[in-house]
Amino acid sequence: MRTVSAICAQLAVLLAITVAAQRGGPGAIDKHVVDPAAADRGKKTYAAECLSCHGSQARGTDKGPNLIRSVLVLHDRNGSDLGPFLKKGHRGTASAGFTQEEIHDLAHFVHQRVYETLRTSPTFDVQNVLSGDREAGLKYFTGDGKCATCHSATGDLAGIGSRYDAPTLQQRFVFPRGRGRGLPAVKPVTVTVTPPSGAAVSGVLVTMDDFTVALRDANGEYHAWKRAPGLSVIKHDPYAAHIELLDKMTDQNMHDVVAYLERLK
Repeated sequence: MRTVSAICAQLAVLLAITVAAQRGGPGAIDKHVVDPAAADRGKKTYAAECLSCHGSQARGTDKGPNLIRSVLVLHDRNGSDLGPFLKKGHRGTASAGFTQEEIHDLAHFVHQRVYETLRTSPTFDVQNVLSGDREAGLKYFTGDGKCATCHSATGDLAGIGSRYDAPTLQQRFVFPRGRGRGLPAVKPVTVTVTPPSGAAVSGVLVTMDDFTVALRDANGEYHAWKRAPGLSVIKHDPYAAHIELLDKMTDQNMHDVVAYLERLK
């Protein structure tokens, strides 16, 4: 039997979905809508139990990870993921004894920190992103990051440090699909489809799922196929390497590379 608090939590999620849908804009349709009053209450819990490890801005310290980039936090909706995680007990804190209300308020506070890092936020404040080591950035660029596989400091990235400020460089490095004034056009995802009998067709991907795949060729003509045995589909995402880096690189790697790119003037 569900408790009253569980029912209230579910209603809060449904309300968040409704409000998000009405607001529109980027992001998941069920994105967490922050309640400022709840975030203020959650700030007290965060300061008492979380700040020493995760930092005043939830960006992490040597003792704890960055919550702004936490997959668990990004998937959370009103404590849906944070709650079960904290209830297990977390690093000697009192989290196992948190009430549902405390978890709910803490979720609002953490999501508020996440949203304040977005440039669309009215409270967005650019932090000093040039905190990395340039030489370490060069080493990662040409080594573990494998950035040099596609990019060159004397080729496509020549002078990039004079074209963009440091925050924009970081945004372009981590989320290259981002759009904005003065930024280069986003490269499309392309696909080559070869049916069991017939010639291969290539073009810009329109849609692809478990059942169908569709594209527009160089002449703008629309092609679609049912996904069936014998149909070969090769997808090329020009930003796939950047997406893979999100699960591999650390915050330090990111700041090191940005410091290196900023030097390319």
